[in-house]
Amino acid sequence: MRVRYQEVDNKLQPYYMCTENPVRRAGKPCQSVRGRAIDDAIGSLLLESVAPAVLEVALAVEDEISGRVKQAATQRQNQLVRARYDAELARRRYMSVDPTNRLVADSLEADWNERLRVLDALQQENERLQHADHKLLSSDARTQIRALAEDFPRVWNDQRVVSVERKRMIALLIEDVTLVKAERIAIHVRFRGGRTTSLEIDKPKPIALIRKTLPEVVAKVDELLETCSDRQVAEQLNALGYTNWKGELFTHKKVSIVRTAYRLKSRFERLRARGMVTANELARQLGVCPTTVYLWGQRGVVRQHRYGNLHRCLYEPLGDVVLVKGQGGRYSSTQPTFIAVPPTTQGAV
Repeated sequence: MRVRYQEVDNKLQPYYMCTENPVRRAGKPCQSVRGRAIDDAIGSLLLESVAPAVLEVALAVEDEISGRVKQAATQRQNQLVRARYDAELARRRYMSVDPTNRLVADSLEADWNERLRVLDALQQENERLQHADHKLLSSDARTQIRALAEDFPRVWNDQRVVSVERKRMIALLIEDVTLVKAERIAIHVRFRGGRTTSLEIDKPKPIALIRKTLPEVVAKVDELLETCSDRQVAEQLNALGYTNWKGELFTHKKVSIVRTAYRLKSRFERLRARGMVTANELARQLGVCPTTVYLWGQRGVVRQHRYGNLHRCLYEPLGDVVLVKGQGGRYSSTQPTFIAVPPTTQGAV
């Protein structure tokens, strides 16, 4: 299988695709799987598998270092014992020589001095190495060694580590991975060294289901549209803590998309179904301009209901009435007067 990448929300999302059939037979891929869930499962498996091994190695390294330090200290002590013995032997030889034999005495004295210099050098070197060994086996050093067990999880989860570096780490640890897509996705992992393990994960949901608005959100939108415009619905949803599939707050455009996708009646359609009329329709009935109707709505002379952004309104019908001319004009301080029109009766001719 090959890896394909698709940009989603400014991030590259991996897809694992079998390209044998498309490449060799110009057919469709036999299987294609979104890789995010698979990558997460492999990452968790590595953390579970590698962390104990790293801890075991770290403890083994600590024991190995401690053993080597003790071995080196024993060797140095043996060298010191040997050097002291040689220096003492050289002293005895010098002290037992005949003083009249100056040539032999000078030679033995020089040998004794050389043995003393070697002993002094070994003692100084032993003191220096003992100090270094103390640092190597100190609590700080042991803490650093044990911290090796935490390095892999820390590096693996570091956001600054790019995908290429993670791939290199995987290549050092895993030989290959086999994917089988059925009711669930089976993942068969073969580590370097021959160890194998298998695990199963649920198939990723189709993108249509991931992006699908929750049923309770759709029901709430339908309920709010009875009394609110799209913008007001968005404000109410945000106040109640609802979000879309991305976790984003709602806007009037997002509400409009949900309403259209689920074929919910708009606020305008609901008001029209209840018999509301437009400003133009009411203006024609009363013989005035639409602006006058709008001003009457602002003053409360006629009841208006907002259905959209800005000043879009529908008005409750007044029934069969006529406007009394000369009262309640646009610039008049008096209220307009409406008179009901009596129904016409038809009699026999």
